[in-house]
Amino acid sequence: MHIHLISGFLGSGKTTAIKTACKVLQSANKKVGVITNDQGIKLVDAGYFESNSIPNRQVINGCFCCNYNSLDENIQSLIETNNPEVIFAESVGSCTDIIATVMKPLRQFQRDVEVTISTFADVRLLNMLFVENKPLFKDEINYIYKKQLEEASIIVVSKIDLASKEIVDAVQQFLQTTYPGKQIIFIDGTNDESVLQWLSIIQKANIQNSLSSLNIDYDIYGAGEAMLAWLDAELRIYSSNNSAKKIAIKFTQDIYKNIQEENLSIGHLKFLLDDNMKISYTSTAEKIIDTQFEDASSALLLINARIQTNPEFLIELIDKAIQKIEIENDCKILKESYTAFKPGFPNPVYRIVE
Repeated sequence: MHIHLISGFLGSGKTTAIKTACKVLQSANKKVGVITNDQGIKLVDAGYFESNSIPNRQVINGCFCCNYNSLDENIQSLIETNNPEVIFAESVGSCTDIIATVMKPLRQFQRDVEVTISTFADVRLLNMLFVENKPLFKDEINYIYKKQLEEASIIVVSKIDLASKEIVDAVQQFLQTTYPGKQIIFIDGTNDESVLQWLSIIQKANIQNSLSSLNIDYDIYGAGEAMLAWLDAELRIYSSNNSAKKIAIKFTQDIYKNIQEENLSIGHLKFLLDDNMKISYTSTAEKIIDTQFEDASSALLLINARIQTNPEFLIELIDKAIQKIEIENDCKILKESYTAFKPGFPNPVYRIVE
C-alpha cells in the first residue's frame, strides 16, 4: 500500500488534485482513501470528498504531527473498512516539518507501507510572493511557506490553468534558481492527464528513502501559525421565497468582500453548500462555484476561514455579512455551530531527525 503525504500552504490546490487523482485511480479499479487534516473540527474538504464518493477520514484539532496517533488510527480504519491500495493524507496548510514528524514515524511503524511526500504551491501565489515580492503575509507566516518548499523533494506547482505563460515561466525560473536539485512539476489539478504525471512520479517505489529532516525554528513556526485566525461555522439559511442557495452564494461573496476591504490576507476561505457545492477563495482571488443547482427554502452552509487577523475581528466580519444578507434578502440565518480561534503551539508526538 502507498501512503502519499500531501503538504503545502493553505489554498495551494491540494484537495482538488487529490480528488482528481482519486477519480483517476478509481476509474482504473484501484481502491483509494483520503485523510484530511485541520486545526478545526468541521471540515469543508471532508464533506467534499464524501460528496464525491471517496472514502475518507479526518484528523481534527491539530496537525498530523501533533495528532500522530489519530492519523495512525485513521489509516487503520481505512484499511479495515475499505482496504485501499492508495491513501492520500492531506496535511493542514499551516503545517511543515512533515518529514521528521510524520513521514519518518510512518516508515518506522508502518514498515510494509511505501510513504511519499509532495509539496503543493499555487503558481500565482508563488509569483506574487517571490517574483513580484508582494507583502501578503507577515514574516513568520512566510517562514512556514518557505520551510514547506525547503523541505520538499517534489514541488508540485498547481493551478497553471489559471496563470499566464509568463507567470509560469517566471515561477519556474525562481524555483530552479532557489531550490536546485528538487523535482519540480507543473500541473492543472482539475485535469486527469496533468494529475497522472504527478501520480506516475510518486507511485515509483523508493524514490524518497533518504530525505533529510528539516532544520526549523519552532518558535518562529509557532508564531506564524498563531498569526492566522481559524473560523469554522455551520449556518442554516432560511428563505421564504425558495432562494436559500442563491442567498448563500451571495453571502460567501459578501464575506470575501468584507475581508478584502479590510486588506486581510487569505490563507483559504472555503464554503460547502448543502454538502455538495464547494466555493473557494484564496489570496489569488480564485472562486469555484457550481452554478447548476435547484434552489430551496433552506440551505446548509459550512465555512472554513483561515485569515491573517485575530479571531475576534474575523467573527465581526462574518457577523456583519450575516446582518447585511438578512436585511437585504428578508431571510434568516441560524448558527448551528460557530467557533473561532488561533492554532496552538506545534508539539509533535514524534520528531525523528536522523
